[in-house]
Amino acid sequence: MGKDKQSGKTRVNVISDRKKNGKTHVQHKKPGQTSGLDKLYQLQTEFFKDGMSSPDYKDYVQGKINNDMYYYKNLSSDDFDKLKKRYSRMRQTKDNNLNLTLSERTRKKRQKKLFKEKKSDMICRQKRGMIESVFKHISKSKALGTTNTTQFLTSNPDDWKNTKNLLFTGGRYFESQDKGWVTVYRKIVSGNSAHLFDINSSDDLNQYVMDHCGNKEENIVEEVNDVVDDVITE
Repeated sequence: MGKDKQSGKTRVNVISDRKKNGKTHVQHKKPGQTSGLDKLYQLQTEFFKDGMSSPDYKDYVQGKINNDMYYYKNLSSDDFDKLKKRYSRMRQTKDNNLNLTLSERTRKKRQKKLFKEKKSDMICRQKRGMIESVFKHISKSKALGTTNTTQFLTSNPDDWKNTKNLLFTGGRYFESQDKGWVTVYRKIVSGNSAHLFDINSSDDLNQYVMDHCGNKEENIVEEVNDVVDDVITE
């Protein structure tokens, strides 16, 4: 009997505690169960993928609220603010990433342009110097079949195709007395610009250009290190 009385007393205490707390039944959210706000977050992702802007999203939600649509009619002001702020952050993050991507493309494009300009300038100056060296040796040469004077010839590399034809007055082979300039001449007429600098490959030429940038081009050297492999070689 004493045991039954104690048991009944315990049940009364439990009921009394529930009344004090104002709750007779506590409903817990089941794992995986989606709340109304969570559902709206999911919908935000879909709108975001479709490219909806932040102002358009705000108007969309406001319209749903005004029309008492299911997931929207019970939204509080705080919930509405959460939705707007979250969507704005999503849009801002995407815009920031896009701006970074465009900025990086612009930077690399500028890097390539600077490098190619520097490379072209170095090749032009080197070729011009070699052409002038050939002129100097030929003007002193007593060999037959070469022009007597080079003072009216241009050392402009852009005109070399025509200029080289004016160096010789008739068909001939290179002779021993030509050794003072024939090596330089062969580098000039080579189809590989790297030969102008006594190197063989375009990769070595690119590295040579970077290594010989002066103080004014320090920024170029720093910038092209990561894109030189993308540069179109001569």
